[in-house]
This record gives sequence, structure tokens and C-alpha cells, in this order.
Amino acid sequence: MDTVSSALKEQILTVMCSRLLRNVPIFQNRDENFINVILPKLEYEVYQEGDVIVRQHVPGDRMFFIDHGQVLMEADSYERELCDGDFFGETCVLTKGKHLATVKALTDCQCFSLSWDDFHKALEGFPDVKKDLEKMVQIDSDGGLV
Repeated sequence: MDTVSSALKEQILTVMCSRLLRNVPIFQNRDENFINVILPKLEYEVYQEGDVIVRQHVPGDRMFFIDHGQVLMEADSYERELCDGDFFGETCVLTKGKHLATVKALTDCQCFSLSWDDFHKALEGFPDVKKDLEKMVQIDSDGGLV
């Protein structure tokens, strides 16, 4: 029974989340096998209007993909609305850093999240992807935006 439900979960995640992952630069032009390892690691999360999903300057260990809904991202120098297909928190999944903005749900939101632990476990099987991402992080920590 478990194999059926996990196979079904995998199919649903593949259909729902492949497009969400492809919106994120760190997942664009990646090996399909790497994407297929990441997909089952995504967790479904629901937030209600007004919920604070993450707070600026607080350490984070997940990134979020918005499947449906709207959020407001607020940082010291900018405000930005994100909606279906957008993402946030990628610095946390890459470096386990602090959130660069506070993110609040403007509407009820359905998101998927990817933890730092799951992301880095997946990377173990893909040394080329890991090396490429480490280069990106190095470039970003030298003054680029993450």
C-alpha cells in the first residue's frame, strides 16, 4: 500500500511542482534526474491571509515555492508582491543564511518548501551540480544579489 501512495505522491509532485522548480535560477537547465530527486522532498504547506511565513534577519533552513496565493516581501529598502509560480528563501537553502526579507501572506497561500537538509542530501548524488552552485554562491557572496 505504501508503495502505491508514494508513487502517487511522486506523480502528483512531478505534475504540480516541476514548473515551480523551473522558475528558480538554481534549478534551471539542470539534469532531469536531479530535478526528479528534489521533487519528492518538497513539503506542502498552507498559510492563511495575514500569516508571517518568514521574518527578515532570522536564520532560515528552507526555501518556498508559491503554488497558489499572494505574499508581500518586505525588506529595508523594498517591497514586492509575489504570487503563483514565484519563490523566496533560496539563500537559506543554499547557505542556511538569514532571510533577506519578511514575507507575509496577503491571501490564503499554498506553498511547497524545500529544506536545506533535503537539498544538500540530493546534491550528494550530483557533484557537478553542487560544484556549479558553490560557484554561484561564491559569486553572490562577493557582492551579487541572492
